[in-house]
Amino acid sequence: MHAPSWSSWSADPLAIIVLLVAGVLYAQAYRRAARNSAPGRGPGTGHWLPYSLGLLVIAIALLSPLDAVGDGYLLSAHMGQHILLSDVAPALLVLGLRAPVLPLGLGRRGLRLVAPGGQAGRAIAFATNPWVALPLWAAATWIWAIPAVFDFSAAHSGVHAFEHASLFYTGLAMWWLIIDPLPSARREPNGRRLAYLGFTRLASAGVCLPLVFLTATVYPRYADAPRAYSLSAITDQHLAGAGMCFLEFLIFGIAMVAVFISFLARDEQRAEFEDRVGGHVPASS
Repeated sequence: MHAPSWSSWSADPLAIIVLLVAGVLYAQAYRRAARNSAPGRGPGTGHWLPYSLGLLVIAIALLSPLDAVGDGYLLSAHMGQHILLSDVAPALLVLGLRAPVLPLGLGRRGLRLVAPGGQAGRAIAFATNPWVALPLWAAATWIWAIPAVFDFSAAHSGVHAFEHASLFYTGLAMWWLIIDPLPSARREPNGRRLAYLGFTRLASAGVCLPLVFLTATVYPRYADAPRAYSLSAITDQHLAGAGMCFLEFLIFGIAMVAVFISFLARDEQRAEFEDRVGGHVPASS
């Protein structure tokens, strides 16, 4: 059995269609937000670039050789895939959606839907409640990293798909809470949002740091895998932990900047949102 080549990409039609639709819908919202924004206050590179990178990161996680190599050859590839789906892609997507793209890029019906009290708004408020979003994200991060669960998931495609979906959507809720892209959402103080961010980094450290320093392999599927890429099992495990920790450090720095950027001109953005919805929008609790 030949190991997958690092130059071979898969062509999953469902993933490709979803990514294309997400890109088209974003382009429409971006243009509408640009039309509805006051001069000099419209979206720019700081919006479309992170969103585009977020879609690219998802494509890399699901369509690149990272997926096939991570299934049964390299733990570092599989762990890297998890970080891309649970942390990197959601953070970039939410950065791209922050005001004015999301509040001003939707039509009036869409705005009423996502506003507090709207059907989607209530669901968003619940999913991004800190007592929901943070525990669910931490649980997904820790449970899927348990060696027996991790190996079982890698060996069963249906479980593997559910694993990826749970990591992505809990990551999306967690980053929505921290970056807070809708000006009408709960007004968490910057200090509290940074505390949430710190909690998530500590939760991730509970997974990546042991992998860096353990002297014995803990994932049997990868310890027994063919050594097709000139990496010993223990080196692969150390690389998995070091790569995760590096990405966590990078994400922490980006997120700190994003928290402060999202706070700027928030009162003005909220006023614009309320004016387009057609009345006062109560802040969610």
